[in-house]
Formats: sequence, C-alpha cells, structure tokens
Amino acid sequence: MVALTDKDGKWGVENKNWCGIDSVCNSKNCWSVSEGYKCCSLGTKTVLTDSKGKWGIENNEWCGISNEKAQSATSNCWATSIGYGCCNHCNSIYTDGTYRWGVQNNQWCGIIESNCKNNKATNNNKNNNTNKNNNTNKNTNTNKNTNTNKNTNTNKNTNTNKNTNTNKNTNTNTNKNTNTNKNTNTNTNTSANTSSGLSSSAPGWTPGNDKVLPGFLSTKGRSIVDQNGRKIKLAGISWFGGETNNLSPHGLWAKPLDHFIKTIKDLGYNHIRYPWTNEMLTPGAKTNSIDSTSNPDLVNLTPLEVMDAVINACGKVGLKVYLDRHRPQSGGQSELWYIPEVDESKWIEDWQFLAKRYKGNPTVIGADIHNEPHGEACWGCGESKRDWKAAAERCGNAIHQVNPDWLIIVEGNDHYGEEGWQKGESYWWGGMLKGVKENPIKLNKPNKLVYSAHDYDKNVHMQDWFKESNFPDNMPTIWDDKWGFIAKQNIAPVLIGEFGSLLKDATDSKWLQNLVTYMTKNEIHWTFWCLNPNSGDTEGILGYDWETVDTKKDGLLTPGKVPNFVIN
Repeated sequence: MVALTDKDGKWGVENKNWCGIDSVCNSKNCWSVSEGYKCCSLGTKTVLTDSKGKWGIENNEWCGISNEKAQSATSNCWATSIGYGCCNHCNSIYTDGTYRWGVQNNQWCGIIESNCKNNKATNNNKNNNTNKNNNTNKNTNTNKNTNTNKNTNTNKNTNTNKNTNTNKNTNTNTNKNTNTNKNTNTNTNTSANTSSGLSSSAPGWTPGNDKVLPGFLSTKGRSIVDQNGRKIKLAGISWFGGETNNLSPHGLWAKPLDHFIKTIKDLGYNHIRYPWTNEMLTPGAKTNSIDSTSNPDLVNLTPLEVMDAVINACGKVGLKVYLDRHRPQSGGQSELWYIPEVDESKWIEDWQFLAKRYKGNPTVIGADIHNEPHGEACWGCGESKRDWKAAAERCGNAIHQVNPDWLIIVEGNDHYGEEGWQKGESYWWGGMLKGVKENPIKLNKPNKLVYSAHDYDKNVHMQDWFKESNFPDNMPTIWDDKWGFIAKQNIAPVLIGEFGSLLKDATDSKWLQNLVTYMTKNEIHWTFWCLNPNSGDTEGILGYDWETVDTKKDGLLTPGKVPNFVIN
C-alpha cells in the first residue's frame, strides 16, 4: 500500500521499515494475479517456467514473475547473476569484499546498495523535507523488542515436545502536518536459545563459496546434475566416528575441526559422507573424546550439534555432505534396516527428523538410508520383513514428504537371487545391485534416486576373483556385472559409497588404479573409505598423527577428483 509519495517515488511500510514501491506494482503485466497467485517481489529467482510464465517462491508460496519485474531484477540485483535473490531490506550480515549480503526467508540474498543509500541498515533512519501542495508531515517511530526463547526437548522413542515463548511489543505513531519529514527509528533486540546451539536463522553455508554448485542436485539418466542442468561428479571421502560410541567424528581428540575440513578441501575432495547411528538422537546422548583444547566450541555439544558444526564448516568452504545411517546402534552393523531396539518406524522417523532439520541447506545433499544390507536382506523378494528394495522405497518416499530436495542413496545387498548367497552369486555387503535389472527402485520422485555399491580389495576379504590369474585386470568385467551396468545402460547414477585399500603390494595399487579409471570412464561417483587412519582393514588418507597424508593412496585417487564438481 502506498503510504507516501515524494520526489523519489512511492513509499510503503513493510515490517515497520520504510520501503520503496516498485513501478511494477502498478503494472498490468502481473499475470499471476488472474491465476490466483501473488506477484513476486523484486529480485525473486525463477524456479519454474511453464506456459503461463515464470514462477518463483516467496514464504513457501508460489508467486508470478512479470517480464517487467524480471528485467528490473536482472538489471538492479547483482546477486541474480550468481544464483541468489535480492534482499528487500538493508540488514547486512556478511561482506565478501565486493558486495554486502543479508538473509531473507533463511536464504542468502544480495543487498542492493541503490535501494539502501538513503536507508542506513544500522539505525534505519530516513529523513526527507519536501514541499507539497498538501504539505504533509509524517513521523513514524517504531520500537520493536523481540525476545524469543525456544526450548526443544525431543524424545525420539515416543514423543516430541516443543515450547516456544515469543513476546513482541510494537509502538507506532504517525502524524501528518505541513512539511514532509519521514523519520523511522527501529530498535530490534532478539535473543534466541535454540536446541542446536547455533543460529536458527543463519544458513549453514557462506555465500559465494557454494556458487560453483548452487542449490540442490537431481539425476538425469546416469548423471547427477545441478539446478542449472550441468553434469557434476561427486568425488569425496568418509569421515567416520559419528556411528561409533564416540558419537562424533574421530580425530577431534587430536586436531581442531577446521584442520580436517581444510585438509579435505585442500586435497581436492568435494564432499564428506557422515556416518551416524540412531543412538545419537536418543535423549541424553553425549559425545566423548572431543578434546577441549583443540575443539573448545564442540566439547559440550550434543552429537546432533556436532553434526551441525561439521555441516556448517563444510558449507563455508564449499564442500557438500550426505548423511549415512551406518548403524542402528553404535555397537555394530545390522543385516536389516531395523533391529528390535530401532524398528522401521523409528528408522524412518529419525530420517524425517534430519531431513526437516537440514531442509533448505544446500550443503546437505542426500541420505544414504542404510549401510550395507546383507544376510537376510533380499532384493525384491516380496517379504516385507526382509525386502530391502521395498523398504528403501518406503523410506525414500517418506523423506521426500518432508524434504523433496534430497538425493536418496540406496545401497545393494550382498547376493543375487534367493539362493544366490549359498550358490556363490554373492558380493560385498551392500555391493550387489544385479537385482535392479528385474526390480528397480521406484520412488515418487524418480529424479532423486542414486544407487550405491561398496567394493574392496583382498585385504578386507579374499574373494574368488582375487585368485584369478589375470587379477586385477579381470575386475572391470566383474564390476560391469554387479553394479556397473546401471551406469553403462543409463538407468541411474551409481555411487561407490565405500572402497579402500591398505596398499600392501603392487596388485593392491593396480586394483585401486583400475577402479578409479573405471569410475572416471563410466561417470560413476565415489566416496573413498576413509579419512581416518584407524580403519583396521583399510586405514585411510591420514596417518595416526591425524595430519600426515598418505600421498601414494591420495595420489591414486587424484585422477578421479573434481574439486569444483562440474564436468561439463
């Protein structure tokens, strides 16, 4: 609504602050009104184009972008050129050296300096003296005090309690007299205590660092693509510990969190697989072994808050993260996706909890919904208590009900056919995906499905194919048969979610080299196992000082790395 017109244009009041009213508001080109939808604000990013026109999203509701407004946004909002919207306020919380950034609807937005030159974000004062025929004096004083206390007590087994107390006091006085004097004073005091111990309004990434891969990921045939349709490759590393009784990534007893994030980034990996256990979400769960000197900010956090901190640190340097439900309890892995203490409903409930928690944060790209199904777990056998393929569909669809942006990563089992595991048609835990030929996963959002397999060398277990005379040159045929056909036939993306080696001899090195070559040639994504040195049958990229890099092992992976994700 127009509250005042002066030589600069038309003015309104929004959230108790003066704001300029764009000329598009008077335009008849806002076509979406006739469709029952509001017009988007200046600078709103286009997320969908159909026969009607261009659509954006504001406050979780669709809005129409008129041609005039889109052109105005493009010419005035520098942030649209790198995938962000414009702020409709001037409150800067970050400066990258060139531009100022704010947060709006929990998303980063660019501040348009031309709109803010007469409106200082620090005190929100605007003074104008204008002689009009009607001689109008308008004084607006706004005092806004907001105290927010949010306490969350979550019992993952039975119930969730959330208590929120919010007090807002706003006083506004408006007078009109002979001269035009526009004066707005706003004092906002907000205090928040959230369950995470982190800011509930600040996203877990820094603007600019994720511009190489903005937004969320989808699939197209065997490819994973970004929101602009560019093919990308995931080539990262697992950092385990969150699934153990430490309930936090290992090594935080020796080095600061930033040391590990910097090491991963500097070595050229582009994402982290974060293993977790349902135990971390139980009431009273605590981490242990985090050193208070190396990580004073982490030592008193809950396991969930440590996960938050790792995700935030990754986002700030442009690393992505996917979450891996590695174990239902920290004591060990399970054949099936459930155990008596953590049934299927709890498994899905916890995944939905995490999906809601990180919704809207492009640092977190997906869910590896259960690690290494094996033994009783069948693929497409039709028995609900052990049909892993059917369970994966139930879980994936449930996650998408609360967070449709995530990739759903589904591992294989360990055998093909109901008698296969007894007759030799077997493979690594989580590594057998031959069942996809007859029984592919069917999600309600099919462009979010990624198949995942695990593959190891002879140091983990002496499989029959390692004994063949042409090993390791025989491996591409075996990989084709077990999981490679999915990518080669353009069915869906394949992610090798675990592979590793002690590199004890030349054949181990050749095995790893062959696998990296095979994955690169066939556009297969990968997450190496692991960063940690304390994985008994593989060790890792770091030595036991948690600092020295195994340059031979890391060097064999380097030809397959894509630090900036994009491959075309």
